[in-house]
Amino acid sequence: MLSSQTKTTANTKVVPPKKRTGYGTIICQLLVLFVGIGWTVLISQNKLDETHIPGFLIALAVSWWLTPEIRQRALKLGLVDKPGDERRIHTVAVPRLGGVGIYMSFILTITALAVITGRFPQDARIVEGGLGIAVGGTIVFILGLIDDLESLPAKMKLVIQVLAAGAAYSLGVRIRAIPIPTAWVPIDLGFLHLVPGEPIQLGLLSLPITILWLVGVANAVNLIDGMDGLAAGVSLISALTIWSISLADSIDKPYAGLMAAVLAGALLGFLRWNFNPARIFLGDSGAYLVGFVLAAISITGVIKGAAAATVIVPTAFLVLLILFFPLLDTSWAIVRRAARGKSVFEPDRQHIHHRLLDTGLSQKKTAYVIYAVSSLLGLVAAFFVGQHWYFLQVGGSVLLMAFFFALVLNGHRNRRKMTPTEVYGDAVEEPPTPDSDQADS
Repeated sequence: MLSSQTKTTANTKVVPPKKRTGYGTIICQLLVLFVGIGWTVLISQNKLDETHIPGFLIALAVSWWLTPEIRQRALKLGLVDKPGDERRIHTVAVPRLGGVGIYMSFILTITALAVITGRFPQDARIVEGGLGIAVGGTIVFILGLIDDLESLPAKMKLVIQVLAAGAAYSLGVRIRAIPIPTAWVPIDLGFLHLVPGEPIQLGLLSLPITILWLVGVANAVNLIDGMDGLAAGVSLISALTIWSISLADSIDKPYAGLMAAVLAGALLGFLRWNFNPARIFLGDSGAYLVGFVLAAISITGVIKGAAAATVIVPTAFLVLLILFFPLLDTSWAIVRRAARGKSVFEPDRQHIHHRLLDTGLSQKKTAYVIYAVSSLLGLVAAFFVGQHWYFLQVGGSVLLMAFFFALVLNGHRNRRKMTPTEVYGDAVEEPPTPDSDQADS
């Protein structure tokens, strides 16, 4: 399944705008970076399983700095998404290689923390999926990057995604059982027996269910990437929720939580440039990567909790709350297209964000509505494991940072109206190539 935001491979000469990174922004980026490093050494005392906040800060600083650099390169190379059909919301050519910055921020931050603390234990590598996420995530990132540069057939992408999921499975990212809470009463449906405290063993179904989940969520995030800041913002909220839940006493998966925190930091740094009006898009590379990582850490950091049976609801239900919006939008798209006799890969303009926009809401207000619903569901999920206050604290801190981006760093843009050329650069269209009509769904 492909993105609802189509790509155009038409030849485009783009003259990037002059770089306007001020000293204030650079100072802020360095300050966040050094606070993260200092926190790792002084407060976390080089304990990798306690570096969630510094990991978030380091990834934020790296992504915040790296994203505009990648944007400049993409503009010079003409790797942009151009406005065209009715499903497209943006009105100017926008670079689509945001996934490069997120991937580099994620990998560099995890590597830096492992080097600073001097350890990357087996629990992090295998039990909580670090190695599987690195290998599988790299495969889907490269797949998406190639697709951003030159559109690939949908079936080819699906096969490679399945291989990436299989690689992650072989390295420990597995749904082997569905925990059943001890507080439940016994349920006997004849074909299904649920005994409180005894997990449902999946057996041979473990592999296909795991692959379906990893591939499905990766494509679900890709599918909602049809509006400025939507996929990145919803994924940020999901990452914050997994971070919070993974640290609950009944879950106790600190390394999966660390990966969620690092991903959240990378997404916030990217969102600084992706929120409306977006100056760079996730692209398939970013959407596939983010979706794959979220799916993997939802397995290793939520479903496979150390004492998952003590949670009052199944941990599998928690991940459905965490990823509710992309799963709902994707499921509805599949049902809608199948009911009309169309291919599930065929794009349309009936996604949830399109319907909200059609009511008269602006892109920003539409994003705020979806953010609010996703945050509320994340809070409910965190409440079930007693982590609602922690979720509110990290969520509130991120919200303050977002206000800082919007009100302080963008203040000069409010005082002086910038032209589209100053923001996006000059784009001179040339006749499209024969395959320019290829689009993701």
